[in-house]
Amino acid sequence: MTLPTTSKPKLNIVPDTGFYIAAALKNGYARSYLTGRGSKFLTYELYSSEAILLETQEKLETKFGFDRLSVVKTINEMRNILTIVYPTRRLSIVRDSDDDKILECALEAKADLILAFDKDLLALREYEEIKIIHPAMLQYLFPKAFKF
Repeated sequence: MTLPTTSKPKLNIVPDTGFYIAAALKNGYARSYLTGRGSKFLTYELYSSEAILLETQEKLETKFGFDRLSVVKTINEMRNILTIVYPTRRLSIVRDSDDDKILECALEAKADLILAFDKDLLALREYEEIKIIHPAMLQYLFPKAFKF
């Protein structure tokens, strides 16, 4: 008797701007998600939008003092990993309207999860059945998939 094979779960994930900034600033779990692409227990696809990447670029330059050339290089490296979507719906949900672009991207990407450092997004916990969690929670939800 042969047992049926099951495919491993695949998550569609939209990280917030803070996630990309964390990945650019230091080698930690945010960066490991960008390079990981899954495990034998779980696969995932990371989605973003031009608006999210533009905000990331602006913050890296203005708040963190990155020079334009290194920011462009960093954003281009991220583009090679991400799937870029172009949201068609405009929302006004989050207290900080800049965060609405994350929800718009997640809807367009048909995301399962939003990974957020942002407190306003985390306070929502969920939007239209898309769970919103802190990136560190992935290692607790899927301990076999994410070991650091």
